[in-house]
Amino acid sequence: MTNMVPASTSEILQRTLDTVRIRANSNGECFGGEIADALREAGLALGVDRLEVLLTRTVLTRTMESLGENYPAEVLQDYENRMPVSKALRYLSAAILWLRKSKTSELGSAPSGSGG
Repeated sequence: MTNMVPASTSEILQRTLDTVRIRANSNGECFGGEIADALREAGLALGVDRLEVLLTRTVLTRTMESLGENYPAEVLQDYENRMPVSKALRYLSAAILWLRKSKTSELGSAPSGSGG
């Protein structure tokens, strides 16, 4: 999956995390759909292609799935059921952390010589 991750993914996720944190209601909750909205807004603010935002969303859904979310794509379309913002932030932070680790391991294990 790392070769399908745009360079802007980390920044999109970071801006999304900040937006979700700011927009949480007074009970510390947000809709899953608000996360997807924040992803799109971050992409627009950064001037990245829509495909990069969709690939970033894929990184996030895979991260959510790895953290035990059974239907992450549905969660990101949900405007009826609120979730604790801490859960949303955990998903976004885990995706950012995964990206950092994958970049570090890519740099450390990059083959030398002809780029195979």
